[in-house]
Amino acid sequence: MKNKNEYKKILIVDDEEDLTWSISRRLSRDNDNIKVMCANSGKNALDILSNNEIDLLITDLRMPEINGWDLLNKVKKEYPQTLVIVMTAHGSIEVIDALNRWGKAGYIEKPFDMNDLRKLVYVFLKEKDKSK
Repeated sequence: MKNKNEYKKILIVDDEEDLTWSISRRLSRDNDNIKVMCANSGKNALDILSNNEIDLLITDLRMPEINGWDLLNKVKKEYPQTLVIVMTAHGSIEVIDALNRWGKAGYIEKPFDMNDLRKLVYVFLKEKDKSK
């Protein structure tokens, strides 16, 4: 059995539970070196971040209460080692420019092909794709 420190930890944040579940299931099934956690609100994500060392945050931008931008700013300030991929159905040049100014962040527009997200995750984690 693997030591828990050998896992790459991913936190998926979206207010659509079906989406977080689908992404979690796909990433967990593809690679046993990945541990996936899900949050369906920015508040829940901050609770998870405060209790876990997260390698990669995958978040939506539009969510109730704490939106994705507020979450990103908190992560940058308090968890600067955490990598970020933003997924949004409301993409625009302005969003891409804001992410470029924010710092190194991946970007994928909804709806997306799960394989495209998976490849982006592996690039960010520098993990070999074990699903092939």
